[in-house]
Amino acid sequence: MMIDPEILVLITITLLLILLFIGVHIAVSLCVVSLVGVYLITGRPDVAVSVLYQASWVSIRQYMFGVIPMYILMGLLANMSGASLELYDAANLILKRVRGGVSVATILANALFSAFSGVAVASAVVFTKIALPQMQRLKYDRKFSLGVIAGSASMGFLIPPSLLMIVYGSQANTSIGSLFLAGIVPGLIMTVAFIITVWLITRRHPSYVPPVEPLTEEEKKNFWKIVLKPWAIVALIFLSLGGIWFGFFTPTEAGGVGAFGAFVIVILKGKFTLNGIWEVMLSVAATSGSIMILMIAAQTYSRTLAMGGVINFVGSFVSGFDLPPIAIVLMLMFVLLLVSFVMDATTTMLLTIPLMVPIVTDLGFDLVWFGIIMIIVAGTGLITPPFGMNVFAVKAATLGMEGTESITLEEVFGGSFPFFLVSLVVLAICIFFPQVVLFLPGLM
Repeated sequence: MMIDPEILVLITITLLLILLFIGVHIAVSLCVVSLVGVYLITGRPDVAVSVLYQASWVSIRQYMFGVIPMYILMGLLANMSGASLELYDAANLILKRVRGGVSVATILANALFSAFSGVAVASAVVFTKIALPQMQRLKYDRKFSLGVIAGSASMGFLIPPSLLMIVYGSQANTSIGSLFLAGIVPGLIMTVAFIITVWLITRRHPSYVPPVEPLTEEEKKNFWKIVLKPWAIVALIFLSLGGIWFGFFTPTEAGGVGAFGAFVIVILKGKFTLNGIWEVMLSVAATSGSIMILMIAAQTYSRTLAMGGVINFVGSFVSGFDLPPIAIVLMLMFVLLLVSFVMDATTTMLLTIPLMVPIVTDLGFDLVWFGIIMIIVAGTGLITPPFGMNVFAVKAATLGMEGTESITLEEVFGGSFPFFLVSLVVLAICIFFPQVVLFLPGLM
């Protein structure tokens, strides 16, 4: 039995949307859709099951997938050591004499935290707990404060090491180390762009931030002690990424070095407890397991599309447009942006990589460059309605906090909107000036 590619696409997408709508987990939904799709193509249920278990074996058995639990472990241990609070305190003290300094400190601390957490939603939760009470105490505008936290946390997927970079590299057969290096300059640009956005907003709305406060005598006395306190975790970031840059480690080995280094920092800071380590290990297992299952499901779905001729059909359909190659890339990014509005970033990437990467390869574009712009687009979905994960994470993290009972999702979405627009500007820079992305990988 053979089915036309367009009919297969229609059936599988319709079934997938129905399953998601009724609350079936995305990984289970993809596997069910894949089994149905292969059966429609071959007419044999045994082949459908065979595709599933072959994809399960091939998808995650490679050595490089050890990088996923390693970087998650590194991030959780670093947070356990108190590094996130130390980074925030240091940035806050340095910028205390700057108008709106707490919001700028939140952005900078978030950028550094993202460099070892790799998970944007984790950044959103952590800095809601740390920064929001401080902003409320200083009488910052609440909507502005929530937007700064949710928006700056969206950088998490762009600043290496990022789980989305690992997911993309594995699915697109692209160097994860090159992706890590490629994300550094766009990540810095995004950080600077967010700081400029805060500056412009506070100039237009001076009432959003309080007057500048002078340093207290205690802060003057302990200035360098507080500023230099997070030196260990910053050194660990440079060790991990620098080892990849100079060829000392593979990304997987760098993840192991980073996790071990974070564990040593936990011990040196006296934060080691058996219960704490147990909680960290459970979280690593849960997060890694969910990502691995998603990757298996996505690989199964990708094989189904390939067997049905869908990938070739989509490639031929897109190439049929009389458009320049960059216009096709822009069209793909628009589709990706629409998908990111209704799905989380990882699912968005896993669903679209099998369809988009072959098209981009045929057009002759660099896959590292394309991976970074995909990640930027997927990351913007974290702060857009209706399912912006960072927005929901910020809202959830405010539960039980004093003075946050009246916070609404609309308020967080509204505060995040300027950062969504700025993300699109950074995306445009990376699309039309590819060397911004490819400069550092080219030096490796």
